[in-house]
Amino acid sequence: MPTASAADASDNSDMLNCFLRPFGSYRPDVDGLRAIAVLSIIVFHINRELLPGGFVGVDIFFVISGFLITRNILQDLESGRFSILEFYRRRVKRIAPVMLCVVLLTMLAAQFLFLPEDAEKTAESSLWSLLSMANVYFWLHQDTSYFAADSSEIPLLHLWSLGVEEQFYIIWPLLLLLAFRPRHIKLFFVSTLLIALLSFVLGEILFGISPSFVYYMLPTRAGELLMGALVAIVILRGVERVLPANIIGPMALVGFVLLTSSLFLLSEDEVFPGLRALPPTLGAFLLILAGHCRDNAISRLLTFRPLVWIGLISYSAYLWHWPLLAFYRYGYLEVSAAVGTGIFGLTLLLAWLSYRYVEQPARRSTASVSRVILYQYVAPASALIVIALGAMYLDGYGIRSIYGEYEYHLADIRDANTYAYSAEYVSQNYLLSEKDAKDERYVLGADESDPIDVILWGDSNAAHFIGMLGVFARESGFSFRNLAHSSCPPVDVDPSPYVGATMVSDCRQSLNVARSAVDDYQVVIISASWSDYQLNDTGFLPAFIDTARTLAQKGKLVILIGKLPEISGYDRRCREKALSYPFLSCAVTAPISVSSNIMMANTVLREFAQQTDNVDYFDVTPYVCSDGLCSALGSTGSSLYVDPYHLALAGSWDLGEDILQRDGVPAPFASIKDFQRLAHTSH
Repeated sequence: MPTASAADASDNSDMLNCFLRPFGSYRPDVDGLRAIAVLSIIVFHINRELLPGGFVGVDIFFVISGFLITRNILQDLESGRFSILEFYRRRVKRIAPVMLCVVLLTMLAAQFLFLPEDAEKTAESSLWSLLSMANVYFWLHQDTSYFAADSSEIPLLHLWSLGVEEQFYIIWPLLLLLAFRPRHIKLFFVSTLLIALLSFVLGEILFGISPSFVYYMLPTRAGELLMGALVAIVILRGVERVLPANIIGPMALVGFVLLTSSLFLLSEDEVFPGLRALPPTLGAFLLILAGHCRDNAISRLLTFRPLVWIGLISYSAYLWHWPLLAFYRYGYLEVSAAVGTGIFGLTLLLAWLSYRYVEQPARRSTASVSRVILYQYVAPASALIVIALGAMYLDGYGIRSIYGEYEYHLADIRDANTYAYSAEYVSQNYLLSEKDAKDERYVLGADESDPIDVILWGDSNAAHFIGMLGVFARESGFSFRNLAHSSCPPVDVDPSPYVGATMVSDCRQSLNVARSAVDDYQVVIISASWSDYQLNDTGFLPAFIDTARTLAQKGKLVILIGKLPEISGYDRRCREKALSYPFLSCAVTAPISVSSNIMMANTVLREFAQQTDNVDYFDVTPYVCSDGLCSALGSTGSSLYVDPYHLALAGSWDLGEDILQRDGVPAPFASIKDFQRLAHTSH
């Protein structure tokens, strides 16, 4: 049958129907769609600013997988030759060989390069990945705390999506075998559609309870795979009988717009998946359906030969790109444009080699089910499991465990480089309780037995000043309590505009505790990551100023501490990594200036304090910066910072001593005792 032309369609559009491809025929446009998916993912992972919604490439892959798997199974069911064992034979040949190569090389590289705890975690994630449970592992075990290692440095994190697909492959073929009946295809379609919609809604509902579960687990991702299954069912039902030719082009265009707009407009800071996953998956649905009809411009664009070529190697490209980026970022942090371009090229090269010498030979195998499963999966996976267990037994030290000198140097570096929250006298946590507000461990100063009416309130950017304030308190004769809630601003309003969706619930509860506690103190010292909250929402600083003004109007002394300058390119674990990472220099050689965002926020707070009674302001910037250039090192050459944004615990105490030696106790803190005396006298 010739392809229906646009001219023909215009002459008799109501009578002409979509040209039906053979149901199981090769779809080059689907490979083009695969290329868009994998390119989106790679670009997003290289530089998220280039393509903010590039992460939806994974969702596009899910739709494609759901379509192809369902199409193949339905085709076999229709012909009466479907076999579960044969289905898994094909899946093993398609998925296992390259995945096993990537896992092996990643795990071995981690044993030589990563710090022991990270090498051990890589071995653990390898073990779970080999059992098709990577998504479960990262749901249960990935550290998502504020100070956790960056997820972009976890080399097998991307295998969570493979875990989702493999779990789908276990359940869906059995459901099709048991429940699909051609004479009840409408009922089956409606049932599948309802389950898909339920999956999207479930993601929306559960996100506030467990965002990690929503992101990684099959129940909230199944809708995306089922969107692809729905395309296969629609095509099997006979789409050519209901779709006139003149609707195919607009349908493809709508799909393309939905998909591409998602790539640019969606953000990882929003609830996802959930209902926001509908636009990209619906876009992929429409593109696959439109591509079933050959004559439309968008589908022809998707068959552009370079796109099809990338689509053919997309599976290998997906597997290789993330470990390459993770290993680079682990040692060298920022991926520059030149490095990103190089990694992109290396990804395509490795993907082509894997496709040519691993994927294709494995797929061409005509061996029996048992031999394929044994030799392409069970035997090599078992060997890798032994290697993973060995790495875990050696606590990630690997061959380095032979040399005690490595362990000695590592321990020596770590003793001098800890976060403030590691100290038992620091209250910082994501979720504060009433007990935290009364715990005597969180009181420091000159005489902790005296009544305490000074409190430090804020987030991690308040907690990291505890050492500095401890020095001032000792010299000035006051004591203070600290109460810090991580990633949560000290405001007397709903914090949701200023924090990520995953933080809102804990932040609200912590603020209820903190605000109640603050009422009991005469002096309130406040610090926070002012500029970051302001970037999240421009209403933050006005909201905070209202909070501080209200406290001052109650007769309290409010002391604001400006945000610490950020030292970009500073890696707190660099000296540890340099013990085994090649060519790693830990010197921050470039001059660092105070960012405009931080300067703006600090200026606003300074001016507010100058204009408001009972409000003082203190800025540490002059003590870590000179002539506008900042350093992570103190006056003695020791490190003040533990990461680009926070003082180290020891560095905070050292900074306090530096300030004391240079200028004495700063005026806002030196005035605390006088304010206390006046307050007690007035009462």
